[in-house]
Amino acid sequence: MPDVIHEADDRPVRFDKRVAVVTGAGRGLGREFALLLAARGARVVVNDVGLSADADRYSTGDTAEHRLVAQHVADEITGRGGQAVANASDVSDPSGSRAIIDDALEAFGRVDIVINNAGVLPYAPFDELTFADVGKALAVHAGGAFNVTRAAWPHFREQGYGRVINVASSVGIVYGNQNYAAYAAAKGALLGLTRVMAFEGAPLGINANGLLPNARTRGSNSVLAVQNAADELIRSPALVAPAACWLAHEQCDANGEFFAVKAAGMRKIFISAAEGFQAPVPERFSPEMIRDHWAQVCDRQPAISPTTEAEYNAFRNDHYRRVVGRDQ
Repeated sequence: MPDVIHEADDRPVRFDKRVAVVTGAGRGLGREFALLLAARGARVVVNDVGLSADADRYSTGDTAEHRLVAQHVADEITGRGGQAVANASDVSDPSGSRAIIDDALEAFGRVDIVINNAGVLPYAPFDELTFADVGKALAVHAGGAFNVTRAAWPHFREQGYGRVINVASSVGIVYGNQNYAAYAAAKGALLGLTRVMAFEGAPLGINANGLLPNARTRGSNSVLAVQNAADELIRSPALVAPAACWLAHEQCDANGEFFAVKAAGMRKIFISAAEGFQAPVPERFSPEMIRDHWAQVCDRQPAISPTTEAEYNAFRNDHYRRVVGRDQ
């Protein structure tokens, strides 16, 4: 049966009077995020360093054209009647991240939305990676998200409002993949960072969520074989941008959640905790007991998807109480 389309609200999703910062916005996904937000009324800071730490895999060198990618997108926005400024700071540098937010304040007087999209893609088998490779990925993906959001946070807190979208990946959060260890480690780090941003931001009016896109980008093109034209169409970054746009909107109340998007489809990604096995006499818990009850340990039902520590502990303690006969 085809999906039923529900029209619950006839108002367009607009960002008038909102200011958005989009990192890694010179190409690919970030560019589409910036263009769509601007088309919907947002004033946008387009950030892109131009020549990233992994550029040797798909770049012909350090040219002025590479350095101007952020400006090209900002010019495209203004050429369409929108408002945008370009910034070429490195998000892995705390001072560069502060400069991004400073540019938003100087140009537009506020900041409401941060989309942490900047990233690199070290690509090699696990046993050929170096710690430096992993460090580069962590510095840009997780470090960049921390640095830029940290710089915006006091302004979010003061105005009682903010939206943060951390662009993660199904690789590292949902599943593993060959040659992606450094990338997956960095994207996985965004899971924990997003959860805590959401928890601490909730009482301040700040929502933080994770976006797991699947689309053709410069990075993916550098490691994947080119496929047919139909594949190119359905994996267009433009088919991911509406999801980022919605998560950045004031009407979206999601917080601490993760959503995967591909080919104009969007789905929630969540972590569940199963009830598992509880030793009736805790003092007798042993490796042998685990072995003998391994099927129960690995059973996925019953389960919950907790969003708070209290919810998780209540679920766990209820099982303990039922089996052991007392609270933990």
